[in-house]
Amino acid sequence: MKKKIIIITCLICLIFLAGGVYIITSIKSATSELDLLIELYQVEILREHLLIQVKGAQSDFFLMGTHFAKSRDTVAANLEKIKKVSTACFECHHASNVKARLEKLNNDIDSYISSINKILNARGNRTLLIKESNIAFRISENVLAQINDMVHIANTKLAGRTDASLKDIADSKKILYALVGITPFIAAAVCLFFIRALTKPIKILLDATRSLKRGNFDYKIKGLKNEFGELATSFNGMSDSLNQTMHKIQESENRYRTLFESAGDAIFILETEGKNIGDILEANRAAADMHGISIEKLLTLNLIKDLDAPDASEQAQARLERILKGEKFKAELNHKKEDGTIFPVEVSASLLEYMGHKYILAIDRDVSERKEMENLILQSKLEWESTFNTITDVITIHDMDFNIIRANKAAEKMLGLPFLNLTKAKCYQYYHGKDFAPDECPSCECFRTGKQATFEIYEPHLDKFLEIRAMPRFDSNHQMIGLIHVVRDITEGKGVEAALQRTEQLKMVGEMAAGLAHEIKNPLAGIKGSLQCLVEEESISEEDRDLIVKSVEQIKRIELLIKGLLNFAKPPQLQLMLTDINDLLEKTISFSLKSPALASDSSTSIEVKKDFEPGIPETMADPMQLQQVFLNLMLNAIEAMPDGGILTVKTSYDAERSIIQVAIADTGKGMDKDVQEKIFQPFFTTKPKGSGLGLAITRRLIEQHGGDVCVESMLNKGTVFNISLQIQPEEKE
Repeated sequence: MKKKIIIITCLICLIFLAGGVYIITSIKSATSELDLLIELYQVEILREHLLIQVKGAQSDFFLMGTHFAKSRDTVAANLEKIKKVSTACFECHHASNVKARLEKLNNDIDSYISSINKILNARGNRTLLIKESNIAFRISENVLAQINDMVHIANTKLAGRTDASLKDIADSKKILYALVGITPFIAAAVCLFFIRALTKPIKILLDATRSLKRGNFDYKIKGLKNEFGELATSFNGMSDSLNQTMHKIQESENRYRTLFESAGDAIFILETEGKNIGDILEANRAAADMHGISIEKLLTLNLIKDLDAPDASEQAQARLERILKGEKFKAELNHKKEDGTIFPVEVSASLLEYMGHKYILAIDRDVSERKEMENLILQSKLEWESTFNTITDVITIHDMDFNIIRANKAAEKMLGLPFLNLTKAKCYQYYHGKDFAPDECPSCECFRTGKQATFEIYEPHLDKFLEIRAMPRFDSNHQMIGLIHVVRDITEGKGVEAALQRTEQLKMVGEMAAGLAHEIKNPLAGIKGSLQCLVEEESISEEDRDLIVKSVEQIKRIELLIKGLLNFAKPPQLQLMLTDINDLLEKTISFSLKSPALASDSSTSIEVKKDFEPGIPETMADPMQLQQVFLNLMLNAIEAMPDGGILTVKTSYDAERSIIQVAIADTGKGMDKDVQEKIFQPFFTTKPKGSGLGLAITRRLIEQHGGDVCVESMLNKGTVFNISLQIQPEEKE
């Protein structure tokens, strides 16, 4: 179509250009012809003027010699005019034949003028005058004849040429009138052609557009060609694209409508402008079910006024201001159902703009079950933490960098852990007292192998025997993320085990000692009796008597040793009675101060400090055995202070554990670690004449009372024996 329009437009332009050229050419040709006619008429007029001038000169010639003759100057002037007119004829462009005739005419005119001048000059010569007059007459007649011929010929040609020019002009006028008359019809035809060529496809396109507007996306344009055909193809493609897009939009709308309706959370679209702020414009089925209201009634309510609980409604204005500023709001609020039930919801709200109007999109989730679950989880957590912290075994949880990230109360107490949420605690610092993980640590093997390990270890840093179970921890991808330590303090068990071993050893020693004592006792009694008889003999010298007496004394010492050994091996049965420990210690102190060591050396000064806690309850005990224990410890303390010192006896009562504690301390020379570890072993002594059974018997007697005794000592600082006795009520016994 574009090519047709261009071709037709060019053709019309060419036609109009040709018409214009024709008109211009016709006008120019007619104008030129008219100019030529005017020029010819001017030539004709000039020739007639020449004829008149020649005739006037001839008249002047004929009047010569009469009383009507003109003056010589007038005649000369008229001749001069003839000459000028004849010369003017040469100024026009003429054909060669015309030009030859004009030249001949001009020559004849010159001859005529010459002849007239001769006549004028020859007035006195009649012969010459007649001759020249005849010549002049002939010449004038000839000139007049030539001029008349030229005028006649010019008039004849000029009339024909004028008629032809007028006819040509008339024909041109007719053609111009015809062109002027035809041009509107051509223009109308062209316009009609273009209008029909344009309006028909446009009408088809308009019908298609209207059909598309009505939603008929299956409508197709047919029958159009050229550019309109391309436009129709594009329109059909657009229609198909719109059809597909509308299908996608409908599918998307259906999908989102399905999601909107099937969503488990309540979804609201609220009004934000005007006086109806908070009105529910749209809501899904879950919103109606959540609040126990029909969907139809729900769409007539205002969320703030009708669904928010009073406490939530009071803060609604602040929430709206935040949302309208573009802030996304998320919080937990209370809503109310139609029956007035208050329940918690988690609200997520944001601003929604659609077609220049602002709305609020709010998504509410009923968190009642979650709150109950959170409470149950919190309760379970508290119960778990309570159980975790109640376990007496030490439990610590470690990460892969040896950090203790969780510990129970027993672990915090044993290891002295800091607040773990603020401080990182390296396990090797608190378990081993080192700044690095020791190579011999069995738990590190669990880090390397990822397998559970159980072992017993004595930890000098804690001074405890520990039973440790190291169990690896894994994440959901079965990647090791740390380990769990379950630690049990078996120091007491180790002590019991050692005590059992020691008891077994003592039992064996006792049995051997009892057998040996019986085997020695009878022969020794015979030897003693024999020696005593010998002492009474008078024949023995005094020197021999002294030896025999000393032998008897050594035998008595052996008897005492055997008696102590028998007492240690087979201690006497306890005779329990209610005993006041403070009173028993008071009596024992009095006995100890009567020690022979103090009596023999009056320079030894022992200061006694008594710190008895009043109100200590009585306990079932064997006072004689306890007095022997206390007396033995006090005498040892006095012997440890040969140069004098302070003997301190202190009692205290731990009501929570029902334990009476007795401390007997001296300021003597003290003991080193090796002596402290062996001091309660049988037959170990640091005294030159000691048997090594005193402290062993002391410990045996305390253990028989269900108590415990331990020692603390430092060289040159003194020694403290701490005795712990469990309260034994009378009715329990």
